[in-house]
Amino acid sequence: MATRQELQDLAQLRLREAEALFQVGLYDGCVYLCGYVVELALKACICATLAIDTYPDESFFWSHSFDKLKLLAGLQRQITLAQPELFQNWSIATEWKPEWRYQPAGKYVRADAERVIDAIKSNPDGVLRFLSGRW
Repeated sequence: MATRQELQDLAQLRLREAEALFQVGLYDGCVYLCGYVVELALKACICATLAIDTYPDESFFWSHSFDKLKLLAGLQRQITLAQPELFQNWSIATEWKPEWRYQPAGKYVRADAERVIDAIKSNPDGVLRFLSGRW
């Protein structure tokens, strides 16, 4: 499985790829890759929380569920309404499902993709900014 550093690097790479897709008008792919940005960042946080260098290769940890990954990363009490901007960004960024890869082209428009990228990148309350401070 991937190391903590590889997960961090992949999260940042997937964001750059999503931004590149956004720039050329491929909004469906952009939104889809944004989900993996969050998933990879959460998995890097799990490694940090568990003080391990490599993400566990056990079925218990194989998940795309943001709720489960947030729990494993020990972030249940940090992403709450007590931090409304972060909570709002989290809500937007985690609407994603891996099954979206089967959706027909054209489901997302520019405004949808921009909303998701902004939720991930916003400073100081973007999802990736928050997670990268804990990985």
